[in-house]
Amino acid sequence: MYPDSSLADNAQYWLGEAYYVNKSFPEAQASFQRVVDRYPQSRKRPDALLKIGFCQYEAKQWDLAKKHAEPGRYAVSDTPAGHLAQQRLDKMATEKH
Repeated sequence: MYPDSSLADNAQYWLGEAYYVNKSFPEAQASFQRVVDRYPQSRKRPDALLKIGFCQYEAKQWDLAKKHAEPGRYAVSDTPAGHLAQQRLDKMATEKH
């Protein structure tokens, strides 16, 4: 991998997505966390933070998942990540988590 590439953050994010769709949630969470830690200015950062919450949801870590989905904490509500965060919060409320 090329960590200094202008596409490194995007590659790291999509690696996390690959783990996520294959239900390898710990690996996905670690990959998304690397986006957050290594690329703080990345446009993928809000999505990575949201996906960390999705991984926590899958691990039944309800409080952590809610924290990552709170509107305004990581994603602006009128963005795709913000809409997904609200959908997840609504789902968790329906499920009584």
